[in-house]
Amino acid sequence: MWPAHLLTLSRIPIAIGLWWVTGLWAVALVGLAALTDTLDGNLARWLRRRGHTRPDIGGWLDPVVDKLFVLIVVIALSRTVDPLVLILLATREILLIAVAIFYLARRVGIRDLHADALGKAATIAQFVALAIVLALNSRQESRFQEWGLAAAAFAGVLGFAAAIHYWRVVARMHKYTRPASQREMSITASSAR
Repeated sequence: MWPAHLLTLSRIPIAIGLWWVTGLWAVALVGLAALTDTLDGNLARWLRRRGHTRPDIGGWLDPVVDKLFVLIVVIALSRTVDPLVLILLATREILLIAVAIFYLARRVGIRDLHADALGKAATIAQFVALAIVLALNSRQESRFQEWGLAAAAFAGVLGFAAAIHYWRVVARMHKYTRPASQREMSITASSAR
């Protein structure tokens, strides 16, 4: 699994590289980061089918690196991009951190919370929005800034929807993974009201 994990971790230096490049170079680096995000999971599954199962940390490493990637890029853009665009780009990550804290605090008895179609769509929208904002960052014309805002808003809305969806999934998992005695106490307490 280490090759897949190294591929995941490669997004951190790619994000740092985005501090120094603009335009098409920035778009190319975001494309490379998106490619590593796709390939790491495929590589991990391919290795697992061939008997390589340890260490399987990709379930939590990939989302953590995704959040670091976005955070590093948003900080790099903070000098030149409208704060509203940055907030929209980071919406998903901010909300998913809250979901992760809830998930860990409840110690839900499940292995991993995997991305589904909505989460993958939000990730794609976020990478595309980052690429657009980075590509247009050097242009001061209002129409280019509007495109960046529109892309960030679309990514923000999808990210918000994905975060709410994951919040509900984790809450549902928590409800059904509590020991029976806790579920019965909760039912008894609610019926006593």
